[in-house]
Amino acid sequence: MVLKNEIENVDTTKSIKLKSDLNVTHKGKYGQKTVCRFIKNKYIPVISLFFAILITVSVGTFIYTSTGNMSNLFTHKTILDEPELLQALQTAQASGVTMAIHGWEHENYSEMSPDQAIVDIKKSEAVFKQAGLKSELFVSPYEIFGVPDNPEVVEAIKKEGIAIGTIGEPIYEYTWLWRNMTSFDDPIFQAASAEIRQNKPIVIVLHAQDWNKYTEQFLISYLISTNETDITVRMDDINQATPKEVINDAAKFTQYKSVSKVVFAIIPSGVYDNDDPVVYNIKVNDIMKFYFLFFIIIALLPLSFFVVWRLLSSWNKRKYKNDPQTEINARYPNLVSVLVPAYNEEKSIGRCIEALLCQDYGGPMEIIVINDGSSDGTAKIISTYPVKFIDLKKNGGKANALNRGIEEAKGDILVFTDSDSNMVKDTISCLVKTLMDDSDAQMVTGTVLINNPEKSGVMRRIMIYCQMIEYQLEQEIMRYLQGLGGNILVCPGPSTAVRRSVCDVVRFSDDTIVEDADFTVNVLQKSMKVVQNLQAKVYTNAPETLGAWYKQRTRWWFGYLQVWKIHRQWSVGNSWMIYNYLSYIISVCSILMILLIPYFMLQYNDVTYVALRGLLYVIIPVLLYIILTGWLFGHDKKLLLILIPYVIIYSTFRVFVLSYVYICYLTGIGLKIKFGSRTIDAK
Repeated sequence: MVLKNEIENVDTTKSIKLKSDLNVTHKGKYGQKTVCRFIKNKYIPVISLFFAILITVSVGTFIYTSTGNMSNLFTHKTILDEPELLQALQTAQASGVTMAIHGWEHENYSEMSPDQAIVDIKKSEAVFKQAGLKSELFVSPYEIFGVPDNPEVVEAIKKEGIAIGTIGEPIYEYTWLWRNMTSFDDPIFQAASAEIRQNKPIVIVLHAQDWNKYTEQFLISYLISTNETDITVRMDDINQATPKEVINDAAKFTQYKSVSKVVFAIIPSGVYDNDDPVVYNIKVNDIMKFYFLFFIIIALLPLSFFVVWRLLSSWNKRKYKNDPQTEINARYPNLVSVLVPAYNEEKSIGRCIEALLCQDYGGPMEIIVINDGSSDGTAKIISTYPVKFIDLKKNGGKANALNRGIEEAKGDILVFTDSDSNMVKDTISCLVKTLMDDSDAQMVTGTVLINNPEKSGVMRRIMIYCQMIEYQLEQEIMRYLQGLGGNILVCPGPSTAVRRSVCDVVRFSDDTIVEDADFTVNVLQKSMKVVQNLQAKVYTNAPETLGAWYKQRTRWWFGYLQVWKIHRQWSVGNSWMIYNYLSYIISVCSILMILLIPYFMLQYNDVTYVALRGLLYVIIPVLLYIILTGWLFGHDKKLLLILIPYVIIYSTFRVFVLSYVYICYLTGIGLKIKFGSRTIDAK
């Protein structure tokens, strides 16, 4: 049945003014068009990759080198946060102990600029002052390791009125790593006892983390037996984690006749912990570096590449929009057939049909609605509209319904849409015009958007908003780029148009649970061009609950794997198919790594600090993601706000489900998929 305002093919030729984007004019089947590119299209991906690598390396370097400084703002505890330790230090100072600054967080001052060093010193002095301690010395954190300080740094510190180092005598340390000692009979204890009596040191250094009964007894035994009377005892690495008992015990060395000075080298920030845990002979720090590198490469590099490619390509197209106009005569096809399969869609089928009846398309058009054995009021609603109605009594699946519609359709161009979707008024015009203007294009898809949520709770709204972001990113970036080469992998059910000749050789199939993706790939395999028209918009309903979303996505993602399996020989030669398949592998790797992170973090002594510092490594990429993609949502400010939960929560959950689907596929377990009235055991 032909829709109202049926127009005969006579007098349907329109003169359309198009802005030429060509310098050289050539004739196509339907008229003249011109082609000109400011940058040759084949070079744009290469240029984009260069910029993406530049962005990734720059951002990665910035994050890696800067988070240490940034973490000062969020993660540093100081000695001020430990009242008992603070009181012990004040008491020790009153008993004659000299207080020294040991860096802000045990930095290597040989690698610092004078300005950086002074910033650290001033922060340390501020804490000392607030703590009621007088900073008389600066003790370089790496002095004990023989690392020379930058002379310019030394001079800058001296200008602040702070003395450098202890005294000009050799420094001895005998108790390094004695934190692990368990017996006075330990050979290390015995050897050190003999060595200290032979060396007769004037400056003895110990570390707060090594203080225990063995360290204490070792030092006391020497101090009471030596004839020296000018010994300096220095305890390094005192921070907010140091027990007050260590301070009280070490302060007692001022009472020995052999000791002239006791120095406490204090790290005011208290976060330094020189542990480098090892798991199976692999340093955890190295593992965490690999984590950082992995996520930067698999997340930031592709995103930068695709966004830059998208922006350069669209800019390239716009560059010559103001060229002189060329007239082309675009003839309407003899007939356009719109096919709508429907199963239990009584809530939305009316809106779908009404949107089709209100299309501004000026040529002949028929609407065919196929009721696929609905058990609700769908059939009754369809029958009230002036459309061609195919009423299937038994649910045979969407592919079967579409094929029945194709058999009945008389149009030169077939437009497919879903019964839960509603096209904007010019969608069919845009789809048809794309095929009429481009004689090489055999199939075109539009832009699928999501209907705004009706009255629903906050969580349901956020769920829908996240899907709005997901759809827009997919279509404005990935599908747009695929369309540049006529290589779109999925023309979705809500908005697709094909030439009749396509359906003469390709039909919808039940071989997979994603009939639209399978149909599209079959078309591509026959070397047909599949393009996109961003202006052909259609709105569809999205799942509002996590359960409904999960059912939809498991069907989609498992179905795409079925498409890969069936068309493997062709897929391995298609870069977009390979990229999509790699996303499953990367998802599984990402999830395994995420699940192992708590185990690796627990190997550190200061888990809280490591976790908070790691959070900074997450925050910066998230902000960068928002910067790179935010331009797509300038028209809808609420989506800009939702980008944060989208990236952190929604995307993470998406990766978990994608990984689960892939594991079910690899293991052969498969999934039971509810599709229409059928439950499909998908393998």
